[in-house]
Amino acid sequence: MKLCGNKKKPPDYSKLVARDNRALLWILTIGGLLLAFYCAYRGFTGSLPWIAGMESAVWAADATVKAFYMRLATSDHKEGGITFEAAKAQNFGVGTSQDSVSI
Repeated sequence: MKLCGNKKKPPDYSKLVARDNRALLWILTIGGLLLAFYCAYRGFTGSLPWIAGMESAVWAADATVKAFYMRLATSDHKEGGITFEAAKAQNFGVGTSQDSVSI
C-alpha cells in the first residue's frame, strides 16, 4: 500500500525524440507511397525522384537518431556511466526488498 500516490515518471527526453521520430517516419513513408500511387493513377508519366529523395532523407534522419540514442544508452550503462554508478551506490539492489511496506 503506497501512501504517497501512484505518479508515473514522465519519459526521458531522448525517449520522446525517438518515439516522435518513429511516428513521423511512418507518416511520411506511407504518405510518400500514397503520393506515388496517386501520381501513377492520375497518369503521370514523368519520374518521381523527389519522392525517393524525401523517403531517403526521412530514413537517414531515423538512422541518425537511433545511432545517437544507442550511443547515449551505452554510455549510461557501462562502468562510469550514470545508471551504473547509481546502481553501484545502492549496492546493485542487493539486500533490498521490493515488497516491504512501511507505515
